[in-house]
Amino acid sequence: MEFSQLLSWVGSAIGMFVGIPQIIKTLKTKRSGYLSATTFILIVITCCCLLARAIAIREAAFIFYYTFLILINSLQIFLIWKYRN
Repeated sequence: MEFSQLLSWVGSAIGMFVGIPQIIKTLKTKRSGYLSATTFILIVITCCCLLARAIAIREAAFIFYYTFLILINSLQIFLIWKYRN
């Protein structure tokens, strides 16, 4: 495995933990009024574009990462909708 591939996988693994604390907080408090759904929608759109590029260049680490980000941010959008005030 090339060094750059290793960095891709390490970065993907670390980056996967970015959205989890917010989801946990939303589930614990059952409140989402302080979150912007627009932000998470824009993140999902961005990740879809980047996923398309990752698929085109066949970069497995990024395909995995952007797929995960789409799922985790979609879950946050659902929680914002579910717990809206």
